[in-house]
Amino acid sequence: MKHLLHILLLCCFCCHAWAQGTTKCFKAYDGKGQEAKILCVGQEYLFQDCGDQVPDENEYYVFDYKNGTPIANASDAQNHTYTSPGLYRVLQIANYGNNTLTDTVSVVFEVKESPAPAFSIQNCAGGTVTITVTDSNYSSYSLDFGDGTTSTNVRAGSQLQHRYTAPGTYSLTLTGAYAGAACAGMRTAEVTVLPSVPAPKISRLTVLEQAASGQLQLDLENLQPGFGYLVQQSQNGSYRTIDTIRSVTQSSLTRQITGVNTATALNYRIVPYDACASALPNSNVVSSVAIQSSATADERVEIAWQSMLATGTFELYRNGTLLQTLPQTATKYTDTDVRCGQAYRYEVRALASDGSVSQSVVQEVQVLSSAIPAPPTLFSTYTISNQVEVLVQLPEGEDGPTVYLERSVAGGIFKALAQGQQTQFTDSDPLAATCYRATYTNACGNTSPLSAISCPIFLRAKQQPDGAAVFLEWSAYTGFPTGMVSYTVEVLDEAGNSISSYPASGETYTDRSLQDELQRLRYRIKGSLSDGSVTYSNVVEVEQELQLYVPSGFTPNGDGLNDTFEVKGRFFSDYTIRIYNGSGRVVYEGTASEPAWDGTYNGKLLPTGAYAYEINAVSKSGAAKRRTGTVTLLR
Repeated sequence: MKHLLHILLLCCFCCHAWAQGTTKCFKAYDGKGQEAKILCVGQEYLFQDCGDQVPDENEYYVFDYKNGTPIANASDAQNHTYTSPGLYRVLQIANYGNNTLTDTVSVVFEVKESPAPAFSIQNCAGGTVTITVTDSNYSSYSLDFGDGTTSTNVRAGSQLQHRYTAPGTYSLTLTGAYAGAACAGMRTAEVTVLPSVPAPKISRLTVLEQAASGQLQLDLENLQPGFGYLVQQSQNGSYRTIDTIRSVTQSSLTRQITGVNTATALNYRIVPYDACASALPNSNVVSSVAIQSSATADERVEIAWQSMLATGTFELYRNGTLLQTLPQTATKYTDTDVRCGQAYRYEVRALASDGSVSQSVVQEVQVLSSAIPAPPTLFSTYTISNQVEVLVQLPEGEDGPTVYLERSVAGGIFKALAQGQQTQFTDSDPLAATCYRATYTNACGNTSPLSAISCPIFLRAKQQPDGAAVFLEWSAYTGFPTGMVSYTVEVLDEAGNSISSYPASGETYTDRSLQDELQRLRYRIKGSLSDGSVTYSNVVEVEQELQLYVPSGFTPNGDGLNDTFEVKGRFFSDYTIRIYNGSGRVVYEGTASEPAWDGTYNGKLLPTGAYAYEINAVSKSGAAKRRTGTVTLLR
């Protein structure tokens, strides 16, 4: 330390004399012993006088000397490593010892960092990549492509193109170097080369909104992941880009595009692209379809369309079902199989010869008509409960109209009875012989003429005075287009089931085969129509009179013949009987459930003679009947 202080004092007085005597210098050397004029951060350097004239123990250095400041912190170490970039003045203090003077020499060194150099990679078709050196820190660069190929003496901003001959992933390494410095920066990046691009395909084009600024959808196939695609539109052979699909990741996708003119037929194609502007194959050309559907006043729908289809056919769909297949030259179609007031949805599909499909937007049309519809047909019949059911049969295709039903009672004027969208009505109070007619207003607001009048069979019945027969008379069924075939008289039980029937000619019938088991006879007429249908009349009831059979005499002599006076009959539920002798005394009183009179009174035989009787009977329907007379008792 004292030796160093001595040097410092000598420097103050004698440095000028030394500088005039001999030229002194020092240099920096890297780890390989090579002189370094530009130093690098993080590398160790040896500082030594030129020609190694000064003994190492007589050399001292200040590695970051600020010019014009007092010398301090001198080090006898000759090796130094800089940790930060910049300009550093290195001061050498040389001491030859004994009588040799000391002096100082300073040199300014630039210390640089070694950052990883920046570069960009553009991946292109066919294994081609373009590398751009975007770094400017170094004097020169070298590029290792990872396939055994290297490019040297590359300058900042250079753009290099390289083609790999085999598919795969390669490591690209860019190394930057400074002139006059051993330090260098390095960066490595991987690149997966892209294969050749197949021609993409538009498999389906669908117009979602037909307008000058509409919307369409493209279904794309045969795409190559890693590439971008341009959607282009052309009307007269000049294509313009309307959408860009960047870096697809799969071989097929669906793309919707808005703000595109779909009001007219235009051609579309897909163009692949890469960063190298390579010439790549385009897709097939698909034309959009513009449709226009409208209803005419005569119940027709006119469908017209525009398309630039070159070869193929058209398919016309109605409500999602194929309606017609048409040639490539077709541009319109008239649909006559439609119904007034109905809504129909139409679309046109162009089937190209390459298998692609172009589908128009779906348009809905409401069918109109001013034509007067045909009248309905009425069918009427009575039910078992004597209500009239009227069925309104509409012409084919007239669905959902409003039906207006009118009724005439006993030949009177027709009056409104009911209206609604149903086609079956029930007249719960037909009153008497009734007739019906109807009209309807269809979905287009047109009203039909009145139907033919329909009159169900109306039946009347009357029992003959002697109770031995019932006379039936009915009105003919009217209104059925094909007419009647036959009438049948039916006798019904209480449940409405037919228990017997008789064919009838004309419109009358006399029933002489009355039912013994039924006091209340139920009749109806069945009319058979020529188409196999049947209609029924109302049900009428005829109550047979209560019948009592009273003998005129009896012989209570024990011979087993006519020994009692017994009342018999039909259609009664009970009766009471009183028998009087000649003086008016009641000699017998009984009911239907009690034993018959045996000609005695209080156990004593009564004499032969005429006796008066009084019978009060109740029918099964509850009607009362009184009968009087005389009976002769013979012994």
